[in-house]
Amino acid sequence: MTLYLLRHAIAENQSSSGLDRDRALTPEGVERLGHVLRVAAKAGMTPGLVLSSPYVRARQTAEQALKLLRCKQPVVFSEALTPNTSPVKAWDDIRLHEAEEPLLVVSHDPLISSLLSYLLGVPEFIHSFKKAGLAKLEITRAGPRPACEIQWILTPALAGAVASQKD
Repeated sequence: MTLYLLRHAIAENQSSSGLDRDRALTPEGVERLGHVLRVAAKAGMTPGLVLSSPYVRARQTAEQALKLLRCKQPVVFSEALTPNTSPVKAWDDIRLHEAEEPLLVVSHDPLISSLLSYLLGVPEFIHSFKKAGLAKLEITRAGPRPACEIQWILTPALAGAVASQKD
């Protein structure tokens, strides 16, 4: 199964409601996310389904992905993809949609980093996802004890450098 992990883009420090879940993307975040998604689209990335945290910043990130990657299905939102969920709970939810792969999962740190660690079978926090960072994984064992291989990781800095080059 092909699985893409995308951390939401840069968001405002505080929402007008004061709630973390209501924080929206900043203009800089939208711009950097656009670079990442356009590079991914040029590389042929076309998810069958986008799964996302329902938090505003993740929702906005997922909606941009839906548009720029030309996904045909609407985004599916899941509380299992919120920031402090366990990677086991997130993985259980992702597995429910295995038939619709390739899957794009949009989430937050610390979940996105701990989910990658869980899927790789390595200790947590030996890596970190940058905001708007994107990873492509090939799941080699999709059961309750998963395993995967990293195909590539795209950082916003690399995507911005590619975007600034003339074709």
